[in-house]
Amino acid sequence: MVGLTALAAGMSLYLFSAALPLYLFRNRGYSLGLVGALVGLASVVQLIATLVAGPLVDRRGARLAMRLGAACYVVAAGLFLTSASLPAIALARVLQGVGIALVLPAVFSVVPALVSQRFQGTALGTVGAFNNVAVAIGPPLGLLLLAGSPASLFLTALATAGLAIATSLLLKVGGRAAEPGRLLKYRAAWTPLYAITFLSVVYWGVVTAFLPIAVPPSQIPNVGWFFTADALAVMAARIPTGYLADRFGARWLLVAGVTITGLAISVLLISPSFITLLVAGVGTGLGAALLLPPILLELTKRSNVTDRGTAMALYGTSFAAAVAAGSLGGAVLVQRFGFNATLVVSLIACMAAAPIALATIRRFEDR
Repeated sequence: MVGLTALAAGMSLYLFSAALPLYLFRNRGYSLGLVGALVGLASVVQLIATLVAGPLVDRRGARLAMRLGAACYVVAAGLFLTSASLPAIALARVLQGVGIALVLPAVFSVVPALVSQRFQGTALGTVGAFNNVAVAIGPPLGLLLLAGSPASLFLTALATAGLAIATSLLLKVGGRAAEPGRLLKYRAAWTPLYAITFLSVVYWGVVTAFLPIAVPPSQIPNVGWFFTADALAVMAARIPTGYLADRFGARWLLVAGVTITGLAISVLLISPSFITLLVAGVGTGLGAALLLPPILLELTKRSNVTDRGTAMALYGTSFAAAVAAGSLGGAVLVQRFGFNATLVVSLIACMAAAPIALATIRRFEDR
């Protein structure tokens, strides 16, 4: 039920990933600058909302946070469906940002209560794979629905968000905390995990924002295969990685994830073709699959029921901050030095995560 909640809520969000810019530009006639601002608005809101989402999960329970997040998606889809005005669309994007901040931290924080400690990594990988299904299916399905009519896109998003609320009602765990901790608790042991997340994800902001622009026009269709290969590789490797994290710990999986991600970024520096983009996509997806479950497992170990929601919410913040830094900060570098030079900077940042994993994960596990 937790996985299905993540899948249904994710579908409501990711249906807009590729379709929203086209809808705003072609159907509404908004300028490219305004399209960019509206697309990025949800991520900005997510960064702020996670500061509230974490304590909400810890004090009021993961079930409530899931339902509130899915309800935000319902209202957002309803706004898109009933109004084409700029204020309504901006409010819908704000609600989607709040929804992101609520749903995934709640989903991941409730997983440890469902399985024994021996299988927490496997369970986190499994639940994360449900979300990756939405990541893989949502964008192309959203484009297909938009081609039919915008209303069909918005109705589908509304229906899937409603389904997420319905599945969350079946959960028996994730209730209100019996003894809530401090309103906003932070542990120093979380810091290296957030640093690894940030450094290893910055490249993704660069790639998603500028890869379609940087390749020759003849290679633009192959960029789609890059993203498809990435999503499929994450789905295929995420559960096995969780199992390996349970058996052998997170340290060397994190190092392997950083290394493979760095190699995949290097492939993107080669002249783009179907083969290079496909290989790079498989590499970035495999690298992400080796990184995400171990990080979530380590955060689970370094938190308890009084602060796990905050730990997971701040993980989402570090991820969103990395994407924002790559796309917004990368814009300045791309304009001045070019796409490949910016990609090299993100590669260096990614590789800097490896010594952090080597220096901090073993020390914590040895305690």
